Amino acid sequence: MQKLLPVMGAVLALLTTVVGTTLAIDQRYAKSQEVEQQFREARRQQLRDRIFELGLKPNPTPADKAMREYLIQQLNDAK
Repeated sequence: MQKLLPVMGAVLALLTTVVGTTLAIDQRYAKSQEVEQQFREARRQQLRDRIFELGLKPNPTPADKAMREYLIQQLNDAK
């Protein structure tokens, strides 16, 4: 019985460490996905804003039209 108590304590400590580490990694992974989602949404908004700006030009040049089409394609690919 005296040898069983330290072994049980070691098993409990090991189990606590494994569970704690697993939870910490899981939270960190969830946070990274949230940040990635925020980044993607900001990028989509940036593309929409730039497309809007190019659409407001009264006399767009061929380069403006090409840039607008390119940005629209980028926006569609970002979905």
